[in-house]
Amino acid sequence: MKKKKCLFLIFGILIVALLSSCTSKNSVGSKEDSSKKTKEELKESKEEKQEKIMIEFKSLVSENKEPYQVIEFIDKNIGKVSQKESVEMIEEFENLQENYINLYTDELRKENRQNLLSQTYSNSEVDPNKIEEIKDKELKELVSKIVKGRYKLVKKDGFYCPVINYASFKDYEKFLSDELKEYLNIKIIESESPAMLDGKIAITWDELGNRLIRIEKYLTEYEDRIKDEEVTRLYSEYLVMYMSGSKNTPISNDEDKKMSKEILDSYRKMASNNKKTITGEIIKEYLQLIENNNYLIDDMVTSKQLEIYNEAIGRLEENK
Repeated sequence: MKKKKCLFLIFGILIVALLSSCTSKNSVGSKEDSSKKTKEELKESKEEKQEKIMIEFKSLVSENKEPYQVIEFIDKNIGKVSQKESVEMIEEFENLQENYINLYTDELRKENRQNLLSQTYSNSEVDPNKIEEIKDKELKELVSKIVKGRYKLVKKDGFYCPVINYASFKDYEKFLSDELKEYLNIKIIESESPAMLDGKIAITWDELGNRLIRIEKYLTEYEDRIKDEEVTRLYSEYLVMYMSGSKNTPISNDEDKKMSKEILDSYRKMASNNKKTITGEIIKEYLQLIENNNYLIDDMVTSKQLEIYNEAIGRLEENK
């Protein structure tokens, strides 16, 4: 009898243990399923929030809101969306800025606004920290909106006009792709130190050559280029300057038509230091033409400039 009781007791303990084990396994499984479900819900919720932000952003752009209004939205939300969406935001914002340049330029030329700006600012650029010094209330509000919209007000040909302040985009670097960051860096260089001012080349020939190489690298290394057309245009402008000079900065002396030694030295460095680049090879070809012509920049050389320029652009297009 005692033996039977003992067996029943052992059997009961085993059943309890098995039931407990099953309950425990079900509990663990339930927790795992719950955790997985929570993660999926959180992911879905994040994607929904990002989608909502982008819908609101696109609505602002389609409504043609002013840049200062759109950038306020970007400042608040760029850290909440994906890198791809951040890139889209900055790309669209730059397009909006470009669309507003003519409108703001016209506004700044109304009445005596240019005179008021000249009286307030002695420098060629409006100091954003001294906007309060503008006495005209409407002009002050306009300048404030322009500066908040990530522009600079720069004096060109005697007039203050809005120029996109690319340096301000540095604030968003951590949210952007390497391709867009490099594009912005190229634009920052030109914005902060324009290659040409008032018809005169304002940087050294070596610096102009370095900019050409940097742009070529951008155009040939990045496959998905958002601003391909704009960067190619800038390369074209630089190449024309580098090969032909400008109205107020000729590449030869007026008296004897001889090529400037500074420019010759720059060409030689370009050809020697950049042998595996399209720009380096093209400038080497151009240099050879000049040397064979006894360093004279005459009609024979100038007639070949367009041909060599077209060769460079054609090869660049093929290698993109």
